Amino acid sequence: MSKLLIPMSIFSSSKASGILKVILDNKYFIAPFIVLSTYLLFLIGIHGSAGLFLNINSYSSDFADHFFYHITNLGDGFVPYILVAVLLFISFRESLTFLTATFVISILVTLLKRYYFPEFDRPVAYFEFTEVIRHVPAYNPPSLYSFPSGHTATAFGIFLYLAILIKNQYLKFILFCIAALVSFSRIYLSAHFPLDVFTGSYIAISITIPIYYFSRQINNPWIDRKISLRPKKSIRKQIL
Repeated sequence: MSKLLIPMSIFSSSKASGILKVILDNKYFIAPFIVLSTYLLFLIGIHGSAGLFLNINSYSSDFADHFFYHITNLGDGFVPYILVAVLLFISFRESLTFLTATFVISILVTLLKRYYFPEFDRPVAYFEFTEVIRHVPAYNPPSLYSFPSGHTATAFGIFLYLAILIKNQYLKFILFCIAALVSFSRIYLSAHFPLDVFTGSYIAISITIPIYYFSRQINNPWIDRKISLRPKKSIRKQIL
């Protein structure tokens, strides 16, 4: 009786091309995202986004309060621009690519929040007259423009791009875990519903990967330059 063998090459990026290659090169980030997001959608299907939020809101600890209060700041709007500045020392290509992805993500999230789903309130306003939800001390969650989560989109945009740039697969997985923790912090802090978080993460991934791929198609010597703190050789010779 012959054994059924699954060729491991289907998970290899060596023969892949295009956007698929980018995905397979970062499978330690993308695969856990698919698993976790699928499980999240399964739970939303059972409990509803509001019901799942209430279940999560019923659990807390002092450590979790402090941890998620601080880690959520990694999704603040100014954080990507710190990375944009740092990437200038790697190459203009990486900095401009990430800046473009950040702009597109920000514009799409803002359009969805402000113009397409402005009636989607955050948990504080949604449950104002029906449920008493727990708040983390020292954090005052917003009440309007819930869908999708901007912090989640920002965090996944940042950490996915970092994962793309590094080669170590285990570090890619760690970066995914950080992005997931930032995303969960938005639910824990009563700032968003689970569906907001899922949508924010999906937006970031679906925008960042294609923009990264198409940025590789630009052939220009200038774009691969970088900012260097070391003086040019000609200048050093003149000084010496």
